[in-house]
Amino acid sequence: MGVDAPSSGLEFKVSLDTRRDQQPHHDARIDAHLRVKAIGVGPRDEVPAVELAVVIALDVAAVRREAAAAALAAALRALPDGVSFAVLGGVDESGEPTRCYPLRGRWALADTMEKRRAAFSAGRIAPAADGRPPPGYPAWLAAARELLAERPLPLRHLLLITDGSGGDPADDAGPGGPGALREELASCAHAFTADVVAVGGDWDPAPLLAVVESLHGTAEHAPDRFAPAVTGALRRLRRVRSPELPVVVTVRPAVRAVELTETAPRQQRLEPAPRRQEQPPSPHRIAFPTHQWEPGTRDYLLTVHADASTDPLGVLLQLATVSVGDATAALLVRWLPPGVAVGAGATGGGGGTLQAMNAATQMRTALNRGYAALDPMSRGEAEAQFGLAVRLANEIGAAWVLQDVRQVADIVDGPRGVVRVGPTVDRGTVRRGQLHIASGHGLELPGHTTAKKPVKCPHCRHLAGPHARYCIACGRSL
Repeated sequence: MGVDAPSSGLEFKVSLDTRRDQQPHHDARIDAHLRVKAIGVGPRDEVPAVELAVVIALDVAAVRREAAAAALAAALRALPDGVSFAVLGGVDESGEPTRCYPLRGRWALADTMEKRRAAFSAGRIAPAADGRPPPGYPAWLAAARELLAERPLPLRHLLLITDGSGGDPADDAGPGGPGALREELASCAHAFTADVVAVGGDWDPAPLLAVVESLHGTAEHAPDRFAPAVTGALRRLRRVRSPELPVVVTVRPAVRAVELTETAPRQQRLEPAPRRQEQPPSPHRIAFPTHQWEPGTRDYLLTVHADASTDPLGVLLQLATVSVGDATAALLVRWLPPGVAVGAGATGGGGGTLQAMNAATQMRTALNRGYAALDPMSRGEAEAQFGLAVRLANEIGAAWVLQDVRQVADIVDGPRGVVRVGPTVDRGTVRRGQLHIASGHGLELPGHTTAKKPVKCPHCRHLAGPHARYCIACGRSL
């Protein structure tokens, strides 16, 4: 175990848990629980504010202008001293976002006087008039991308505060349509991260979730007085010690495919980083980018597909290694001889942890499907999916799922998964629930199996493994 680059202020511990004994096959699938623990090192708990550049974009309709300006002023007064910031709000005659602050230049550096001037200037934001088309989410992202490109600081972040007035569904070919959002998100990838604060209840969660999932942030619903949500988002951001860090999987040539899925604190499939042209080809080394690392624990499901047709039987083989920073763990398996059932004399555990991870994945999927079914108010399908989520939550002790379900349904029988959707559920409650699920929740998985204490041979006192039947020193039975 070791530390990565000293500037990150993190030390990593990596462990892999899987069932060691496996049946050989030309396309054998091996699942492993990967746990990465990041430990903060150094004297500080937060990164210095001078390492942070933040763009605050205010996207609200005219009816919310007064409340939004007051909340924005309060949020600006609470900025940490030293942070680089710019405020976008309102639109120009062409319908593009305009810069509200600073009044001159492109960026401001927060201090007492600068924050006071910015808070006063928040009152000049003029939302789009009723007859003027709203900018749309791609326009806010593009404006933030242009600004943040001028500020090459370790942490670059967008805070998008929206009531959905600029995010109405449009044709894919239109300037604000889904295709334009996808293209702009691709341009913003690896350039900055983003959080969304949704106010009111008349917004579509799909594009907002696309923004935070693509740009590795969080989405939160807040009242019109959103200043505490903005302050909390910046506080969370300052706990980030490493904006981006790869999980590197190095495999044997016999491994044909590798998949990596984060299961906690969020559920998301990770994609390998595209290889740059200047890098030499290395088909056996796959890097999966991860983002916004702070002290804490993350859990992943690592899946490898291997060809065991030419491997020896009955010996431990290293199929892969996983590295984060300087910390590395090995994935070891043993192909069983024909006729030996998996689990006979197995070592390495992995069964209970992997079962819990699979249950957690099914639970989150069911919860998402339940909320999706409620949007068109398909109560029967929603009750079936929520019931499955509740039953699995009871099995693995995920209390937050029960709290989420109770926002829209009565839990009649938790262990059996029987729920009834309430008669007064509205779309606002459903949309807030969808954002809440995406914000990420920790899951307490079983700890990795620890090896039992070795035993001593009663005849020669030589140490032997806990599952040994004969002593390798004197050959006598244990």
